[in-house]
Amino acid sequence: MERIEQLESLEPQRIGTVFRPYSPDDLHSAMARLSRVPWRPARRLTGLLVRLRFWTLRTVTAKTRILLISLASAVTLLGLAEAGGVLGAPDTSDRRWALDYLVSDNPELSDVSLSLLQDLAGLVVLAVVFITPVFCCQQVQAIGDFVQMNVRNGGAEHLSPAKIRQLNDLVRRINKWFRLLGRWDVSLGIAVVMAVSTILLYSFVNTHGLMGTWNPTELPDSVWRSKVYAGWWANRHTHPELATALCAAGTYAFYFLAKQLVMGVVFTAYLYRSAKLDFGVTPNMKFDSDGFQGLRSLRQFMLWTYGSALAHLIGLLVLFTVWLPAAAWMVFIVFFVMLVDILVIVYPSSIGYHSALAVKKKYVASLHRNLPDNESDAAIAQVWADPVLPVTTRKAMTGIVLYLLAPAIPALIPVLFQRF
Repeated sequence: MERIEQLESLEPQRIGTVFRPYSPDDLHSAMARLSRVPWRPARRLTGLLVRLRFWTLRTVTAKTRILLISLASAVTLLGLAEAGGVLGAPDTSDRRWALDYLVSDNPELSDVSLSLLQDLAGLVVLAVVFITPVFCCQQVQAIGDFVQMNVRNGGAEHLSPAKIRQLNDLVRRINKWFRLLGRWDVSLGIAVVMAVSTILLYSFVNTHGLMGTWNPTELPDSVWRSKVYAGWWANRHTHPELATALCAAGTYAFYFLAKQLVMGVVFTAYLYRSAKLDFGVTPNMKFDSDGFQGLRSLRQFMLWTYGSALAHLIGLLVLFTVWLPAAAWMVFIVFFVMLVDILVIVYPSSIGYHSALAVKKKYVASLHRNLPDNESDAAIAQVWADPVLPVTTRKAMTGIVLYLLAPAIPALIPVLFQRF
């Protein structure tokens, strides 16, 4: 038992302050740096904000903090839209909803309205934006419990002291990557890159959007797009505050998505190397403590990861097939996203499957050796009745089918509208 307790845990919460628990040392360090600020009023105000931040870290869980930030951001965006008069449908009757043209028998173009609550594509994109940090937070919590989960299930009982030392060295190297990702200068660099990328993407929408693929009129697409953009709630010419808020929200989501992807790649490297050291996903074959053979946290990780991949793919497709005019080169973007998902989802799942399968095979072999034939057959049948991983094959196949069909759905909808 002594050897089991020596295994060190992964620390993915180091990728960002919002994920880390409260530490008095961090507060003292922040206040020490703050004392160098020469202007006293600025020092006092900043000190108050720093203390408020650390009080929040001490009293509120990481997931709650993320949810509060996302909720506050969404409410702020809705408030700006209401103040700008573009939250709901306009009061004037001479402006028609953009989607009305798709089902109208009289598609003569007049002024087009696309307020926030009328912009279905925008609502999907914003939903993905504000849920992205939650996906990242759930994965941080699950990765942080990975080592201890397998230790609780007996995955370290067969390890030699030499392998435990190798695993701890591996964990320390992986944690260094997590800490590097969470450094303030690296985080600032990621935020700047994501902000620039978001602004460039918005500029692309400003130049080529909106709803160019969905033109039901006989007018040129450029005229249709300019009319829809003129009535759009995030038009930077008529509503610059909402355009700024949209870019800020996009930066917020892309920042967490970038860290989530890098964390996923680092964790994949850990899975590969730890499996080589005979320490991988270990179901508890002796006592099912949580209904999933001790792998409940792994189940949560897999479900949230698959949900994240599907949500981001749908958001990407909505952006590039509804807001922007669909083009052939967008297929390469979709393929690139799928390749990334294969790297951080499918490949780690394959590693986990094979390591858990090896544990089950060893346990079945022990049943063959230690039980009479009439008892071992029933026990072995029960072992194989449970899925190898804590997600059933049916649910996994359903998720894969939805993931593969998702690119076709947004592309087919405008075709159906134009035909019928």
